[in-house]
Amino acid sequence: MRKSSYKAIVSLLVIAASIWYIFYDLYPSEITDLSTQPSEFSTLRAFEHVKSIGDEPHYIGSRAHNSKRNYIVNELEKLDLQVQTQQGFVLSKNGVLTAPQNIITRLKANNSQENSKALLLLTHYDSAVHSSPGAADAASGVATILESLRAFKASNSSFQNDIIIVFTDGEEVGLSGAELFVKEHPWIDEVGLVLNFESRGSGGPSNMIVETNYGNSGLIELFGKAQGEHPLANSLMYSVYKLLPNDTDSTIFREIADVPSFFFAFIDDHYDYHTALDIPKRLDKRSLAHQGDYLMSTLDEFSNLDLTDLKSDQDNVYFTVTGFGLFDYPFSWVWFIYTIALVVFVALLIFGFKINSLNRREVFLGFVPWFLSLVIAGLVTYLGWQFILELYPDYSAILQGFTYNGHDYIVFFVALTLFILFSIYQSFDEKLNPKNAMVAPLFTWFVVIFLLNIFLKGAAFFIIPLLFTLLAFFLMIRFQVPSYLFLLILILPSLSIIAPFIQFFPVGLGLKMTVVSAVFTVLLFGNLLPVFGYFSVKRGVAAMALLVAIGFFIKAHLHSNFTEESPRPNSLVYTLDTESNSATWNTYDENLDSWTSPYFETYEDLTSAIDYQSKYNTAYTKASEAEMIPVKSSTIQVDTLEASQSYLKKFRVQLNYKRNLNRIIVSEPSQFNFRSFKVNGEIADNYGNDPHKYHVHKNRFKDNIIDYYVVNQEPLYFEFEVDKDQDIEFVFNEISFDLFSHPLFSVKKRPKDKMPKPFVVNDAIITKQKLRL
Repeated sequence: MRKSSYKAIVSLLVIAASIWYIFYDLYPSEITDLSTQPSEFSTLRAFEHVKSIGDEPHYIGSRAHNSKRNYIVNELEKLDLQVQTQQGFVLSKNGVLTAPQNIITRLKANNSQENSKALLLLTHYDSAVHSSPGAADAASGVATILESLRAFKASNSSFQNDIIIVFTDGEEVGLSGAELFVKEHPWIDEVGLVLNFESRGSGGPSNMIVETNYGNSGLIELFGKAQGEHPLANSLMYSVYKLLPNDTDSTIFREIADVPSFFFAFIDDHYDYHTALDIPKRLDKRSLAHQGDYLMSTLDEFSNLDLTDLKSDQDNVYFTVTGFGLFDYPFSWVWFIYTIALVVFVALLIFGFKINSLNRREVFLGFVPWFLSLVIAGLVTYLGWQFILELYPDYSAILQGFTYNGHDYIVFFVALTLFILFSIYQSFDEKLNPKNAMVAPLFTWFVVIFLLNIFLKGAAFFIIPLLFTLLAFFLMIRFQVPSYLFLLILILPSLSIIAPFIQFFPVGLGLKMTVVSAVFTVLLFGNLLPVFGYFSVKRGVAAMALLVAIGFFIKAHLHSNFTEESPRPNSLVYTLDTESNSATWNTYDENLDSWTSPYFETYEDLTSAIDYQSKYNTAYTKASEAEMIPVKSSTIQVDTLEASQSYLKKFRVQLNYKRNLNRIIVSEPSQFNFRSFKVNGEIADNYGNDPHKYHVHKNRFKDNIIDYYVVNQEPLYFEFEVDKDQDIEFVFNEISFDLFSHPLFSVKKRPKDKMPKPFVVNDAIITKQKLRL
């Protein structure tokens, strides 16, 4: 074997080991046990709380909801904290109504400073409606705060800022508990900063995201002082988050109270999110340890720092590097750094041509394999995923878009992309010197970063690994045979900063984003060309990549079936329409399975939306005729009231329940605007009466006007005013999650390889009636 082959193999092993370590070090590897020192965070002590809270569904209004609240209150009282609860009706601008009950306490500073602001620790304790035990989302957040408080108190630290703890309720149904606290609790005026703990899956490293109405520079500087041992944050995720319609409790604090937040969330194993699989044993304890690492570090720092004014006019670009922590610089530097890098690139080109190290013909030729790689890898990945969806149509049952074997598909497409890259560049080995081949990826990176600087400035930090690549490019131009060791060192920043994004995008946004993984793989390959370009074993690496791709595709195929460990989500709903005197079985499933098919031996395909479709716009797909079962509907009481103006009419409507209900959805199909609207004593607020903001009562944009999550069977009543000549028709959907327990029904339990489909009204009995006024 030639010496160059040994170098290539060693380099490949170093790169592989570096990638492994980068992903390994994203979050803690140590799981601290029950014997951990009292003043330190113990992962297993925190996990005991997860097991107690996340063992069964405890959505707002459920039977278990009260018992989980009592458990949390008892644990806080064990820490000698005085606990209060806050309950009241909350009506959102989207028409969501419920009565959350927040758990609130406070740890007084023992070295209080005049006019200091409090640090607020935040998470929610309700689980998703209706079948998720919520071990990760967000029993893990509750456990993190309880264990960190215990350890913090045990350390007897001196601190100057009060620490307020709020476990909100009703987060899963519209951030209701956070809105109740922010609008009505007197302590909100004392809060300077919020730390919020969340999840969108059951594993993976926790990302830090900023919530602020202003520039982020002050907050990033603050986080830099308390980033912990495994910080993971970057301004690209911050910028993407601001573009997406994502909301957390932190959003309420920012929008209504103008209080900034850090929130920490892990998002891997996305297939468990809001499902019956969100149970303690599936929670990655390393993720729990990561949350604890963040909170213990921030508690120590932020409890003693001035939190009175964290506003800033300046945004910062920021990113973390494995082993080195957080780096940041102002947005104002973005174009300056870019210009310097571009000048260096042009200077290197001029220098290379001047000393005849670069060849113009080969430089232009270098764009051929580069663009071929980009286009082919992108098309193969995009079309490949569409083909996989055709091959395995049952994947559509997982609404999150991330299948149980999703990680195998990521490796498959990345390995396939590497096969394409090494195969194409192998075919140009005799025609193209690596230093000439470097110009195309460098040029592309400058174009990409130019566009990012304009449209997504938070991603401007990709210029940093490019600077190291430019230095490697200089070595390639300057020396006939550059040092492999120096080249390896110079490509490591690219691996550390770029490689995690290859996984993060499809994990967080679904496997449809594997095409982004392919593009990032090609772009990263361009930064690694200073090493890969000199490989004499490209053909062997291509073959190895193809074998890896085939192996992981086979592995994905072998795990493509639904099992007890990876059950198929399905759905079944019984609807009784009193208006038409008919009943139907309904499902949201594209494909029927052995459990649902008996209910749909003959069925009608449905494509129209319903009043309670999911966050993924999932509506019923099928309906079949069902036996009329005498499920009781509420009686509707209507009273005529005195209107505020002579040209208006005013009514009061109340539902008197005839069975236990979990949710009531009231719609009005004409979408006229109400003159006034009040539900359960809560006045519909147009958030400043901005005529350009949609509002379900005063600036209508959808049929639904009330989405009531029932607590303690509190009755629903509402008052409204309309023009005298206005015709009114209300549709009431009364929902109870008792399809399996109602005495008039005999629906068999699901097999163990199936589970309730999340994000939709499921396992429910619905009675539908109309009211015309």
